[in-house]
Amino acid sequence: MSEKTVWSLSIVCFAMSTLLSLVGIITVIQLYFNVSIYWASLYASIFAGSLGISSLITPALFSKYEKKKVILSILVITAICNLAQLFMTNYYAALIFRIIPAILYPIAVSASLTIVGKINPDYTNRVVLGISAGSILGLSVTSYLGLAYGYQICMLWFVLIDIIAIIATVLFIPKFEGNKEPVSLQISHAKSKLFLYSILFVFFMVVGISITYNYIPTFLDQVTHMDAGMVFTTLFIMGLLSMVGTVLSGHLVNQNGNLAVLFYPIGFTVVMFIVGFFARYPFYEFCTLLIFSLFDGSAYTVTQYWVTSSARESPEFANGIFLLMCNLSIFIGTMIGSAIIDIIDIVYIFYGSMIMMILAIPFVLIRIKTNPDAR
Repeated sequence: MSEKTVWSLSIVCFAMSTLLSLVGIITVIQLYFNVSIYWASLYASIFAGSLGISSLITPALFSKYEKKKVILSILVITAICNLAQLFMTNYYAALIFRIIPAILYPIAVSASLTIVGKINPDYTNRVVLGISAGSILGLSVTSYLGLAYGYQICMLWFVLIDIIAIIATVLFIPKFEGNKEPVSLQISHAKSKLFLYSILFVFFMVVGISITYNYIPTFLDQVTHMDAGMVFTTLFIMGLLSMVGTVLSGHLVNQNGNLAVLFYPIGFTVVMFIVGFFARYPFYEFCTLLIFSLFDGSAYTVTQYWVTSSARESPEFANGIFLLMCNLSIFIGTMIGSAIIDIIDIVYIFYGSMIMMILAIPFVLIRIKTNPDAR
């Protein structure tokens, strides 16, 4: 596989995952559509919820089709939907065009992961980097554009990224035949306690991250009192460090996957506490968020490894479940975060995250004890 193909697959994942970054402008969405923060949060997070549900079955259903055509078709449809949202002011109409790409997302991303995994698994982390960069680095760009220029400019940004991904797919991604194995057989590969322990760990961990992460731009604005430029700078640097975290965690997982995954929720719980403690001190908050970014950037690598290593015989289905658990958890975490903000106060989101992280730890220990050799 050429370097251009690998990075093109990464760009595809980046383009699709950037749509998740709309959670960074919940207050902008609230003003643009003139709705409450609850409905604005729903609009931003329903992408993750919809693609999470879609991930349960669509990757396996579409696995039999030639993958380049599938990826290209989905990118074109996504670009059209984002372009349509650019001109819409009706909340419910825009919501429909927000959901359509979400349903197609797991098909394109799972196909990308499957292509790189079949040809050279060592390059998988580069494609995972595209997923994390889209939602993490994309958050800084989307938040800045939204806070400085408004909702419509964010939609234009999404369309431009889609066009770049379409061009890269046409030029550099080769044809790749689908998996002819029946869907029922693919699903049967994942009926194990090993698989169950793995997805429960991912669920609690990603919910924990999302309760805090999706409200960081709002938190920095309302509690830490950073201006739009400083929020952008902070989120942009966080995005860059998150990508470093993605690469670093890939090496750690390859060295000792069990130990790396066990350390992850424990370390992140401590980091969450520190970030919450320094919430009202801009300089210290900025410094602690840099450490937070390294952990956050590691999330996709850790979860993708933990799920797919528990169902090696069925990569499309395993990648679909990985996307399901990650994005359904993002949706649930975002809604829990909005409830904490509405009912209690935004400063308590860190406590919600810490509780979920702690709940994830037993499932790592159970899997390691019962299946120590699973890789």
